Amino acid sequence: MKKSIKAADLDFSFQAHPVSGNLIIKKGADAIKQSVKTLLLLNIFEKPFSTISGNVRNKLFENFNYVSEQQMKDDIRKLLENFEPRVRVDDVAIDYDDVDLSVTITYTIIGEETQTEEIDLVVSRSR
Repeated sequence: MKKSIKAADLDFSFQAHPVSGNLIIKKGADAIKQSVKTLLLLNIFEKPFSTISGNVRNKLFENFNYVSEQQMKDDIRKLLENFEPRVRVDDVAIDYDDVDLSVTITYTIIGEETQTEEIDLVVSRSR
């Protein structure tokens, strides 16, 4: 039997709890989802002294083909494997056109084998 991992993190909206006035805390699957999304949107050197990067936004300006799509899928799998040990990636799907890049990640939270989550992340060029 696997041990369940308890996850908690601050909500990045930084809103105060209406009763206590303290910052709202995300727990469980919501905290893990926020962490995965943060890793994906992090660009290289945005975090001081670190090369951790999902680099998804920078991929908007590349000429996409089958090889670059597979490379991006592999990079996302490695990123989550190395820096988010609370999840096991089941599938990474990428859809792209001239303006949008859509990444869908399906993962299972370790210790919660029946709990499968999905993140849809769409980044767009703005002109």
